[in-house]
Amino acid sequence: KLKTENETLDSDNPIRSFFMSLTNTPAAERLHIGIFGRINAGKSSVINAITGQNIAIVSDVKGTTTDPVYKTMELLPLGPVMIIDTPGLDDEGQLGKLRVQRSYQVLNKTDIAVLVVDGVIGIAEEDNKILNRIKEKNIPYIVVFNRADLVKCKPGLLPGFISVSALTGENIEQLKEEIGKLAVKETNNKRIIGDILKPG
Repeated sequence: KLKTENETLDSDNPIRSFFMSLTNTPAAERLHIGIFGRINAGKSSVINAITGQNIAIVSDVKGTTTDPVYKTMELLPLGPVMIIDTPGLDDEGQLGKLRVQRSYQVLNKTDIAVLVVDGVIGIAEEDNKILNRIKEKNIPYIVVFNRADLVKCKPGLLPGFISVSALTGENIEQLKEEIGKLAVKETNNKRIIGDILKPG
């Protein structure tokens, strides 16, 4: 049979075929990265900084994210990932409690947890509660202190903690590297070419 022009391109161009396979990766085979934190801690801003895209709505209005938002994409050096933006952990009222419950339910689908903390305010009770749940479930995690550009005195942080600024991009690349390290340790079998390519 004669091949169409598109079929020829797909079969004769291994690079194109490879990237097409990445974009078609089923959600179940993607690394699930859950982003957690209180209202207005900057979760959506951190997501946008990590991905380099405006995939999460950013607003000064509290509680912009009212339901978990799932976004499939390719994120270097991890490959195919599913990023999950969750509602604020300190939401109030009857509906607020339901939204918080949904955030906790996302942990059941999370391979790597990223807890975003407002670096100006510091860790609150809600942050500690979900951090304890993350540890109980043995989910690899990193705690991100956002708004480093507004913090004049930056204390030393323990391993598993990082200070970033989603606004200026400070330490965003380092954050991506740290997430990558967690992915290599826990989900190396999900990385398509993780055992072939080396850094650089």
